[in-house]
Amino acid sequence: MWWVKLIVVILLLAAVISLGRALISLVKDQGKEGKTMRALAWRVGFSVAVFLFIILSMYMGWVQPHDVNPTLRYGEPIDAGEVAPARQGE
Repeated sequence: MWWVKLIVVILLLAAVISLGRALISLVKDQGKEGKTMRALAWRVGFSVAVFLFIILSMYMGWVQPHDVNPTLRYGEPIDAGEVAPARQGE
């Protein structure tokens, strides 16, 4: 659902904008008037809203969570005796 992604992106942008406002307030006023704390509190609020909205979206079935399947590699089953390939540089 495209609108779920849109809401998440808007909330994340709001958190970033709030973080920027806190930085500007901190640099200009050295945090004396409490604007920095207020902006940071808004940022935390937006971040919590994103988390709760994603949980609600999964609960309502609007988005489907997916995970990494540890029994498959590139879509093929992994043999129990198979050794993982060495990484380059090790």
